[in-house]
Amino acid sequence: MLLFLTARFELSFDDFQANKEHLYKVFFKLNLADGTRMGTSMPAPLTPALKADFKSEIKHISRIMDSGVQVVQGDKTLDQSLNYVDADFLKMFSFEMLKGNPNTALNDLKSVVINQSTAEKLFGSSEPLGQTINLNFGEKIEAFIVAGVIANAPENSTIESEMMIRFENNPSYQENKEEWDNQNHHLYIQLAENISQETFEKKLKPFTQKYYKSTIDQIKKEGGKPDERAEVFSIKTMPLLDEHFMKHTGGLLVMDKMYPYMLLIISVLVVLIACINFINLSIARSLERAKEVGMRKALGAVKNQILGQFWGEAFILCIIGFVIGSLLATLTMPTYNSLFRSTISLQSLLNPATALVLITSFLGITLIAGGYPALVVSKFNIIEVLKGKLKVNTKSGGLRNTLIIVQFSIAIMLISSTIIIWNQIDFLRNKPLGFDETQVISIPVGHGNQGTKVLDFMRNKLANQPQIVSITGADINVGRGKDNSMSQSGYGFELEGKTYHTSGLNVDYDYIKTLGLTLETGRDFAREFPSDKSRSIVINETMAKELGFNKPTVAAAIGKNIPLGDSLGRTIVGVVKDYHFESLKNKIKSMTFFLQNDFGYNYVFVKIAPNAAPKETMDLLAKTFKEIAPKSEFQGSFLDENTNNQYKKEERFSQIIMSAAVLAIVLSCMGLFAIAIMMISRRTKEIGIRKVLGASIPSLVMLLSKEFLILVAIAIVIASPIAYYAMDKWLTDFEYRIDIGWQIFALAGCVAVIIALLTVSYQAIRAALMNPVKSLKSE
Repeated sequence: MLLFLTARFELSFDDFQANKEHLYKVFFKLNLADGTRMGTSMPAPLTPALKADFKSEIKHISRIMDSGVQVVQGDKTLDQSLNYVDADFLKMFSFEMLKGNPNTALNDLKSVVINQSTAEKLFGSSEPLGQTINLNFGEKIEAFIVAGVIANAPENSTIESEMMIRFENNPSYQENKEEWDNQNHHLYIQLAENISQETFEKKLKPFTQKYYKSTIDQIKKEGGKPDERAEVFSIKTMPLLDEHFMKHTGGLLVMDKMYPYMLLIISVLVVLIACINFINLSIARSLERAKEVGMRKALGAVKNQILGQFWGEAFILCIIGFVIGSLLATLTMPTYNSLFRSTISLQSLLNPATALVLITSFLGITLIAGGYPALVVSKFNIIEVLKGKLKVNTKSGGLRNTLIIVQFSIAIMLISSTIIIWNQIDFLRNKPLGFDETQVISIPVGHGNQGTKVLDFMRNKLANQPQIVSITGADINVGRGKDNSMSQSGYGFELEGKTYHTSGLNVDYDYIKTLGLTLETGRDFAREFPSDKSRSIVINETMAKELGFNKPTVAAAIGKNIPLGDSLGRTIVGVVKDYHFESLKNKIKSMTFFLQNDFGYNYVFVKIAPNAAPKETMDLLAKTFKEIAPKSEFQGSFLDENTNNQYKKEERFSQIIMSAAVLAIVLSCMGLFAIAIMMISRRTKEIGIRKVLGASIPSLVMLLSKEFLILVAIAIVIASPIAYYAMDKWLTDFEYRIDIGWQIFALAGCVAVIIALLTVSYQAIRAALMNPVKSLKSE
């Protein structure tokens, strides 16, 4: 139940939206000579152009730019997330409007809509509508009127918003509203009911050629490969319901669709093992009840009555199990959520669709697990039963062995998968990333604070502290810090007839030194070169290679002018060795470092001495930060914490799979233990005779265990290639990954063999030690 509910939650993202069938996210697709690229960052003028050209096709349209702001309300100061949106936002998305009118709440440029949590923080039980709140954007404070309160977004919502104001309030709006090359927000549209996605995308082709002709011509010139619609650059739409699973175009909450389906498969496999146990034990026990069946038939019971009796008994057992399982799922849900960072609730268990699936599954399991053994029992021959000559059907033995093989195949698959996932996560955690993870702390500047002022203050205040090695700043964090923010900037430029794309990073002096990056050639930004602020850049090795400067000629890149910024461009003064500034799921991209450009700093980085006490140093940094930003929360974290946070999703699912593997093994052992007892009890006389004839205890144990070990060996052969295929497919999500060696499956097989041997050998040794006189008398 818990695994099923977790999978269902992930598969239900944005399902609550009333207009879900007509909502789409807009993205670009570029078919370049070296592969396909996609992006969801849009330019500001695209929205008015779409509205003008598609008046009948587009019902509603809204830009969404994620940001943050400091709210000043009387003596209260709060750091809140903020979305810049268009007036159509609340008409498109079904966020429950608690106060205000969704059709008019965002009509005024000075209106703000807040969610329920923010309203409670700012106004308590007072009426929020019509109240004035002040938003601190860093350089200026502006007043806004609360025009609406929406309910908190559901947990399964791709779009979340604590506060929203009109897009035109974005500080960079005026300078970028006509700039088609500046892409800084996402765009959603709601198509008219009579317009399909395919029809709309066909109409986008002439629109794209109209507004992006130069881009299309440049891509064609560089050898771009047209797609099935003969396009090298296209504007596409993605259904909102797919966004949660779009790895290349989704947001922070995006995940591989394989994960929820994996949970569904595991939950089915665990139940399947339980069914196999039940069938095996029911058939084995039915032989002990043969005389009861014979007597019932002799007294007039017909086949259907016997079938009904045994299936009814199974049904009652399943009912009890279902009730206990439901109760345990409810009681353990908080612990489960805590352990696996899940968000399922009792409400999801009571959901009509969920309840229908669970009840249908229950009836199906009961029918299969209880029906087959009942059918076997109902076919017993009355004469043979009453004479005590009932023969065990060889087919039932074959079925029993098949089910044991299936059972252990599942367990071995889960063991192998767990080992591979754990090894991959360990690899991600321990692979050298090319920078100092353990001695560097990143500190988010916070909303409403000017990054340059915070950096300068901390640098001056901590200059003489022996535990501080160096301090710098940047506009983008490394990994995912405590503010849970991850972002990147990109630039494009044309050089010598070819278009280049590079990630961009705005840094301060000493960034390379503080993060422990390695200079391949050239120099870092330096205060003795004032022109560095506007005329110099540092690039990484990948960027140098793309420009044509491979080793050993990388030094020739120094002095190369790149057309970035104004018409004078910028000159390369240094090349750093490649480092992993993104998750190891991604290949290292080209990177360009700028010194103090217009974006400012969002993070301060502090390198501490190797012998510095981490807690005391963190306390010192917190105290210093509070002096310059008393109203902001200190959220400092070490870079190794940030990089590990990128793989929380993988860790979460590995823990779930590991727990399922343990559960599968325990269930398999329980079934095997019971089957061993019954099979060995039927060979009591044989064991006695063998002992009388001189058989040793080890030989008897091996004789009784051999059959089970053969079944486990067959399970290893079946499970290994299936596990290899599934895990190899999972690992394709990572650009940097482990190799799946045969040793993993050998280890999983050994674990399964040892578990089976320990399970069976106890009963085998017990039988072998029995007095042969008692064994021979027992029959």
